[in-house]
Amino acid sequence: MVQYIQGGDKMKKRFFQPVWKFEEIENQLAFLEENGWRLNKIRGFRCFEFVKSTPKTVQYFFTYSLTREKLNMNLIENALVQQFNANQIKGTFFEGLGGTSVFRITKQVELTEQSNDRDIILQHYLFKKVVLGIILLLLLFVPLTIGVVINPEKLFKDMNAFYLVFFICYFLFTVIYLIYNLVGFIYQNKKLKNK
Repeated sequence: MVQYIQGGDKMKKRFFQPVWKFEEIENQLAFLEENGWRLNKIRGFRCFEFVKSTPKTVQYFFTYSLTREKLNMNLIENALVQQFNANQIKGTFFEGLGGTSVFRITKQVELTEQSNDRDIILQHYLFKKVVLGIILLLLLFVPLTIGVVINPEKLFKDMNAFYLVFFICYFLFTVIYLIYNLVGFIYQNKKLKNK
């Protein structure tokens, strides 16, 4: 899903793809530059600003350094800069909070090794998020189960509307969080098996 805002020699575009679909954003950025729109800045979370430029064939590469596998992602970023003379497109503070970095490479190079390494790091990251989602669900249901076993009448008698709303919101948030990251983890597994 993409949103465009265009005016004169500048254009803004927002990307909504999750981290496990970075290749789609990279391809779109390369396509835009081939059509005369060069990535200039990153403003906010995945909101990119483009300027009109001479059409050129380039490559873009995303990294995700919010993970604790940051050291390994830094190795990929250093290789992009040192081996391929990649330029990092600077983002705002908020994009930094999002964890993504964008690198622009002006020549066609083979980035299979870097892409595979990034996919493995993202797979580990998503696995941790799935485990966290399971832990959050357990934190919700274990005390509730203990309360039902010990004294069910008192538990349901003391549960008021506030606790019920909190319980439902927490449950929904946790399930969505778990499913979202599980989908990403499955996607990464399939991607790595097909490489």
